[in-house]
Amino acid sequence: MSATSNSSTAAMMASMMSPGPANDRAIWLQRNKDYSQQIWWFIASFIVLVAVGQFSSWVASKVFSPCPVALSEKRDTEGSGASRQRRLSWGRLPLAIVNYFRVLAFRNTIDIGEKYSFTYAEVFITVGYIVALFTWEFINTTNLAGAPLDPLYWSGRAGALASSQFPLITALGTKNSLVSYITGISYDKLNFIHRMTARVVFILLWVHAGTKISLLPVANYQTIFIRVGLMAIIAYTILVIVAYRSIRARFYELFFFTHFAMVLCKSRIMLIGGYFHTKAVTPIVSYVWPSFLIWALDRLLRLFRIVYFNNYFGSCIRPLNGGDASVELLSPQFVRLRFPRPSQLKWTPGQAAFLVMPSVSTIPFEAHPFTIASVDSRYRIMGKPMERMDTTMTDEPMLAGHIPHWEELEFVINVREGFTKRLANAAEQGKKVKVFLDGPYGFSPNLRGDDTVVLVAGGSGISLALSMFLGLVSDVQKGKSRCRKVVFIWSIRDYKQLDWISRAMSEALEVAPEALDIRIRIFVTGHLREPDQAPLMNEDESSVLSGSETPTSTSMSRPLRTFTAVQITQGRPELGKLLKDEVATTIGGRMSVTVCGSQAITKSCRDALRIPFSSVLYGGPSVMLHVESFGYA
Repeated sequence: MSATSNSSTAAMMASMMSPGPANDRAIWLQRNKDYSQQIWWFIASFIVLVAVGQFSSWVASKVFSPCPVALSEKRDTEGSGASRQRRLSWGRLPLAIVNYFRVLAFRNTIDIGEKYSFTYAEVFITVGYIVALFTWEFINTTNLAGAPLDPLYWSGRAGALASSQFPLITALGTKNSLVSYITGISYDKLNFIHRMTARVVFILLWVHAGTKISLLPVANYQTIFIRVGLMAIIAYTILVIVAYRSIRARFYELFFFTHFAMVLCKSRIMLIGGYFHTKAVTPIVSYVWPSFLIWALDRLLRLFRIVYFNNYFGSCIRPLNGGDASVELLSPQFVRLRFPRPSQLKWTPGQAAFLVMPSVSTIPFEAHPFTIASVDSRYRIMGKPMERMDTTMTDEPMLAGHIPHWEELEFVINVREGFTKRLANAAEQGKKVKVFLDGPYGFSPNLRGDDTVVLVAGGSGISLALSMFLGLVSDVQKGKSRCRKVVFIWSIRDYKQLDWISRAMSEALEVAPEALDIRIRIFVTGHLREPDQAPLMNEDESSVLSGSETPTSTSMSRPLRTFTAVQITQGRPELGKLLKDEVATTIGGRMSVTVCGSQAITKSCRDALRIPFSSVLYGGPSVMLHVESFGYA
């Protein structure tokens, strides 16, 4: 833009402002710039503090954890160790402090009704962010004439501070977030902060816009400057409304389309209109265009992943055709999606992937995230079957076309409305669907340093729990993990859901080391009658278990309920008692609890693991809690 155009734009903007001394205008323009920089220094310092805290916690867990017992030694599986007297050890004080910080920050919650539950850490970050922004918003707003809270100062500053937060909001909302890699916090957990910051900025934008609207002459509404600003804030308002938890949960596809469209719209309007706006009034333009670059870079990285992981289905390079996935209707509420694993795709247990299915989606590039229920070949469980069963298992030939579970991608998907409902319809019709994979994403909990591991799942949360169980057994088998006890808790509606994990779980139980104490607790919450357990394996029972007339891959493995490690109970699990018992019977070392289920399941686990500060000092375990919740924040 020419110098003449710049000066004319600045003159037009000056005419739109409420009259005030030139010195006042120069002061608030400079403060807008300075305070926007200061708030970024504050945010950057907090991000670094979190990163240092994460690293320190990891170091403390390594330094102060005792050495593991040899795998060949017989461990205390009956909890008799709990009766031994625990002695106070001040040497465990640093570990006790770290453990209690986890309890205070991540297991204590503030509940608002039945739908909303926020940890103290989430509340602290939210309140801190709001206080920081509004402190910088209203400090030093007395003009040169001595009038406090001059709108000329704080109304323009609200827009400047809000604009300065666009790169942060964008970065927190991307799947390849730099903040995620710095802090080690998965993108899906950062999504809470993404929504929180967006809502706070939404308030600031309306503080800015509302004040200006009340002060501007009517004639100024005809200018491009004002029209573009109004279009941008209306688009932002629509985005905030559809992102409301109840709307997003019930109409997810509406939220998805609106979010995508409004982000594009907002980026272009704010990038172009915001450029002239901020350059003419305040030197904040440098905060506007980076948000668009961050979003574009994330999309390019995701596109690269799609091309890389979907261009090699087979032994040779060929056009981007995706993979042919089989869809199986497990029940009216769940479907299973399976397709061969691309040879170059590697993931760790517990990671997720975005799936694009053009024949199922409303728009071709619509992507939905699902946790991978299988493990890759690095976690293949080796060895001959161990004597872990009550009776012997009859040898059966491998079914033709059977693919080992470590050579395929498997997803257990909860059927709701929209996309998943259409996927269930495709399963009913016996159709195969074309799938393009984008992933893997997320940071999986590292369970290799834990002595006791508890996995809790509800419904389709089995995807996370099963993959982590298989990965853990593989690590123990290969000497990569110190784990000596695994407790697997799964709440299901009926017994037929056992077929979802029967093959993979049975193969793992058959070859798992004898010294690894494995306890599988299945809780059936429905009222369906348990299938007859005798005979153990015959054609009739196989049909009952699979729910069809044709034997499936499940029939090749022994039913889970015949393993001594498996206990099936009618009713809901008393998670509080189960977890407290595990903590009480664990002497020293590290214990981790990984939960993937409803908000009620998550809350029960958090409540149960509010361990007293003195517990670790007296020899109790240091407990980590990893949460993957179904809920919407």
